[in-house]
Amino acid sequence: MAMEMGIKTAKLKTTHLDELEDAAIEVGEYELGGQDGQTLDQGKYIVVWKKEKGNWRLAKDIWNTSLSKS
Repeated sequence: MAMEMGIKTAKLKTTHLDELEDAAIEVGEYELGGQDGQTLDQGKYIVVWKKEKGNWRLAKDIWNTSLSKS
């Protein structure tokens, strides 16, 4: 679906990570790029990871744009 929207690149930058026993909370910033390198969206994200059978799996996530709607 992202490719259908014209998204060609996604850059993620983790800014904070809290690791608990079998869970972790990742906070970061993202930038989505389109054709010719233009920025389509940028904002913040949070991901909750859970450890299952020794492997980290994404449990929940949320992304919020920082761009104003014009």
